[in-house]
Amino acid sequence: MKEKSENKLDQFWNGYCPESELSGKKVRMRLNNWDFYESEETGLQICINALGVQAVILNFRGTGQFRVSENYADDVVVSEFLSPQNIDRFPFNEPTIIFKDSEETEAYIKSVKLQKN
Repeated sequence: MKEKSENKLDQFWNGYCPESELSGKKVRMRLNNWDFYESEETGLQICINALGVQAVILNFRGTGQFRVSENYADDVVVSEFLSPQNIDRFPFNEPTIIFKDSEETEAYIKSVKLQKN
């Protein structure tokens, strides 16, 4: 049986890495060279949709190639809904789907693979 985290995620993104939050840590997410927010610890990436309503957790991890300027999500995030990636192009979530609860979000995050170079 798979272990579930003792920590729960809110349905709204607060600008910190959701994966790290499941471990009880606050890890900042920084804008990378592809305009995605990437966790400085885990490589998990989040794309904000054009309307600023969804924070789509991408199904592949970043490689730590951050912009020279340090732009962090927790400085600008306004509580977007956490959503899974369900298409391979922007806006990465169509039709619009949001995670129902913390357990669904956690299961999706565990499925996110490393990007192959």
